[in-house]
Amino acid sequence: MRGLLLALPVAAIVSAVLLLVMNQAQIGPPPDPTPPPPTILAPRGELPAGPVGLQEWAQYRGQAYSLVGSGFLILLGDGKIVGVTAAHSVLIGDLDRPLERIALSVASQTDFVAEFDTLWGQPGQPRTGGDMSVDYVLLRADRPVDSSFVLRPDPRGAPQPGERVSLFSGLGDGHGGRRILEGTVQSVDDAAVWVLMDELFNPSLMSGSPFVSQHTGQVVGMAIAVSPRRGRLLLGAHPIGSIVQLAESAAEFPKIGEYRR
Repeated sequence: MRGLLLALPVAAIVSAVLLLVMNQAQIGPPPDPTPPPPTILAPRGELPAGPVGLQEWAQYRGQAYSLVGSGFLILLGDGKIVGVTAAHSVLIGDLDRPLERIALSVASQTDFVAEFDTLWGQPGQPRTGGDMSVDYVLLRADRPVDSSFVLRPDPRGAPQPGERVSLFSGLGDGHGGRRILEGTVQSVDDAAVWVLMDELFNPSLMSGSPFVSQHTGQVVGMAIAVSPRRGRLLLGAHPIGSIVQLAESAAEFPKIGEYRR
């Protein structure tokens, strides 16, 4: 893909370096011209009222939970709820450091919205190129989940070039409220959705946050990577249609701590 692709970082030192780079704003070519607003035939809907971007916590054997990224919840057509996050935020199947549980929570709240010890199908892998669709982990909830935290997938499978979208940061605003960052879709294909954001910000730990269409109010992708573009940020996302297809085709539900690649 064009420019420098960086996975959204999870380490504090990487975060600090990336923030410095963005402040200098000299990486990558200028962004492509913004596509014109598209004609969207899908019905209009309201943006979610609740904090649908959630913090992701990981618990490795013998350790306490630690914050590793972001995630969200989706409702499948059969009524089942699935947790969604990025593969590069956790190590699954590592014999030296076994991962046992993943949990999602609202920023600044102590209770978990959902806690998972079971995978929903086979997990993906951290992406190394421009294909965002390989980077995912789907999770099976064994207990009821409050529907106010659950997103509906956009039936189009992805947004359209020129469409306005909102990124619901899983980290919140740092004061117990939501943080919503806006952008315009630059390009769409089966492997990735690229969104040019309106403002500069530090994207550390935002991997796994949901992009929501401002037209339909439904989730259209999951944030995976960032490409600084001379004073702007271009974010790469895993299209929601791919995530839904992976969830609907899942046939195995292994325990996280027992999974081996």
